[in-house]
Parts: sequence; C-alpha cells; structure tokens
Amino acid sequence: MKSISVIFIVAKYPATYGHTSVINNLCHGLNELGHKTAIGAFSFDSDPPKGVEKVILKKNELLRSGVASLEYDIIHPHQAQVLYYLLFKKPEKPIVFHYHAASNIIQELNLKSSMKLFKKRISKFISVSKKASHHLEEWAGKCDDVVIYNGVDTKFFHPGLEQPYRKGSPQLLFVSVLRRYKKTVDLINAMPELLKMYPKAHLQIVGNGEDFSRLQNIIKEKNLEKNIEMTGRIDDEELRLRYASCDMYVSASTNEHCPVPTFEAMACGKPLVLSELESHMEIINVSKA
Repeated sequence: MKSISVIFIVAKYPATYGHTSVINNLCHGLNELGHKTAIGAFSFDSDPPKGVEKVILKKNELLRSGVASLEYDIIHPHQAQVLYYLLFKKPEKPIVFHYHAASNIIQELNLKSSMKLFKKRISKFISVSKKASHHLEEWAGKCDDVVIYNGVDTKFFHPGLEQPYRKGSPQLLFVSVLRRYKKTVDLINAMPELLKMYPKAHLQIVGNGEDFSRLQNIIKEKNLEKNIEMTGRIDDEELRLRYASCDMYVSASTNEHCPVPTFEAMACGKPLVLSELESHMEIINVSKA
C-alpha cells in the first residue's frame, strides 16, 4: 500500500473536545497504517500527539500561495472558518472537509458563507452523523457527503480500568465543552431530588467553556459543593479513569451531532442516560445499544 501524507487543520489546537479527539484518533489510526500525519493550526496551546507533525499555519502565506504551500497529499480541514484561507486560491490538491457541527449563529454563518464561496473547491465532504449531514445540506445545499461516525481508541478506552475518581454511589459523569445549550444546569438542578433517593450520589462535570463560572456559582448557591465536582479540562489519561470511575454517563444537551464522550463512555462499558435528541437516538440505533 502506498504511503500518503494527510494534514488535519483547525484554527486553534486543541480545538473543542470532539474535534480534537476525532483528529487525534484519525492521526493515530493513519500512523499505524504507515501513513504520515500532521496537525496544522494558526496557534497551538499544546503539541500534537507523539508521531504527528506540528505545522503552524500563516494566514498571509495561505492567502498568497494557497494549499500549495502545504507539502501534504491531502488537506483535511475540520472547521469552516479555516476554509477562507485554505481555498482563497484554487487548490490543486484534494480537500476533504470534515463537518462536525455548527453550534451557534457565528459558526452557522461561517458555514453558509464559506460554502457559498468555496463549496466547488472541496473534493469530498464527511459528516459525523446523519443529523450532521441533514444540517450541512440545510446550510450549504447538497454536498454529496459520506457519513462516517466518530470513533474511539478501544485500546485506550476500555472496561476494567482502575477507578480512582469514584466519590459517590451512584457516580454520575458528564464530559463536554460547557455552553448554555449543553444544559449542564439541568443536571445540577436535578441533584437535590436525586439526593433524596440516593444520599451518596455524586456528579462530576468535566470540561471548560463560557458557562463554567455560572455553573460554579449555581453549585455554590445550592450548597452542592460536596455532591458536584467541576474538574475543568483534563488530559486523556485522567479522562479515561473518570469514565472508569463512574456508574453511568449522563447528558441533558439540547444540540449534538455525534458526541464523542458517549462513545468513550460506551467503550469503557458504561450505560448512558441521554436527552431525547435525533443524534442520541441515532447513536443508540447504530450501536444497537
């Protein structure tokens, strides 16, 4: 099999939880098959995984030379906002756009405008779920995309791990970027009633985001500091042990396309309690859970 080189592109690395997990998993899988991988971004808060090249992108250079300045066989952007720079000049390399979601009006407008300008310059579209595919068509028109669900490294996330973070019974876990539509506040508000039935119940909330401080204040106002822990962002090694330590994974989110934490929790053998969403039902049906 001929070796190829692929560069995965986001505006900033690490991106949100889902984007970063998917990109890292793809790099790992391609590297194991003998291919060369890289992660390109305009800025990095941390380095890519071992064995994956780090490429700091220059906006002016991309606008001047386009993707010809990137010495990789396939250009694989994962965010609409980077398309303006990658596709300003007509590319002579395959461009594979990986659509995850547009979770706010700015992202939706970015998607719509970038597709209007550059859709014909994209070689292939990948959507992370049927819901994502429908959403992409709604905002960008027919894209002839293929649905490839997010996955996880089951050699890393698996049952039987140690449980050092177990602090209650039942131990509940939610993992996400903390935004209003995730409805993390509903999980917090449910805890007083749950504690009446299960006095030792404990909820762990993993992630950061614009809703972090507000949620912290609500927990304090309700005197739930002993029953709810907010960890902020954590590394993958701690994350997998958080999954291992929980009794079930919970989510009250009102908008998802193909949430990676649900797959990570299932890979660790944990049951899911999810809000009734098209994407959540799709996960259940496809996984035959």
